[in-house]
Amino acid sequence: MKVTTILFVCQFCVLPSLLAKGINPGIHCTPIITRPLVTQAILNLKEAGWDADTIPRPDHQKKSGGWDILFDGKNTGQWRSLKGDSFPSHAWAVEKGTLSVANRAKGEDIITKEEYADFDLRFDFKLTEGANSGIKYFVEMVKDNAAGTMLWNGPEYQIIDDFNHPDVKDNKFPIGSTASLYLIYAPEHKKLFPPGQWNSGRILAKGKHVEQWLNGVKVVSCERGSPDFRNRISTTKFKNYDHYGELPTGHIMLTDHDGDKVYFRNIKIKRLK
Repeated sequence: MKVTTILFVCQFCVLPSLLAKGINPGIHCTPIITRPLVTQAILNLKEAGWDADTIPRPDHQKKSGGWDILFDGKNTGQWRSLKGDSFPSHAWAVEKGTLSVANRAKGEDIITKEEYADFDLRFDFKLTEGANSGIKYFVEMVKDNAAGTMLWNGPEYQIIDDFNHPDVKDNKFPIGSTASLYLIYAPEHKKLFPPGQWNSGRILAKGKHVEQWLNGVKVVSCERGSPDFRNRISTTKFKNYDHYGELPTGHIMLTDHDGDKVYFRNIKIKRLK
């Protein structure tokens, strides 16, 4: 397909992506172009007949079938430290297409740069023996009224080695086991694969309704802010937090638990209308 001349910045990597696929887009680059013209270039490609989801994009804008790709096996541009806007490469490592806490005694949590309201989040995870981690969502700075401090927190899809971790082994603490809405709802009808095998997870949030899935099975379903939800929270360590789990929007967080290693891959999210 021959595309009309487009002003574009080579540093945003769309032209190399096209050429790598053997496509000659007929694009001429100028040395100094602002970011809005990059957007215009993509619009021109759409007008020329390109499907929106096949247009090469800067890494932080990559989409696939309506999904925002949070981790594609290489790029960490969607994630940041709790302490700033950059990714903490000293604490997290990309290895063989996976994302995990680096080999250290303790790393740090990471959150998405963007916030999400209604969404469908999909991910794969692989446990190592005895590991403990989790994915939190609707994460913002919330106040612990008992301590008088502010901290990053939100409801958590628990990820832990149910087979070996002493806190949950032999089903002794279901409300803290993998795929629980941590300390609030225990998972039902779940099948977790052991350390060394990949599992698939899903978090679906629409308004107040939340579902958590494990390996294709819905294991948790609840209404945030309902009397049942609040009653359950009142018995947990989150009882003194302001509106715990009820915020309308927030970040996605990958947690680090004292350096425990859990591998993640294929992390993607779709905004729901």
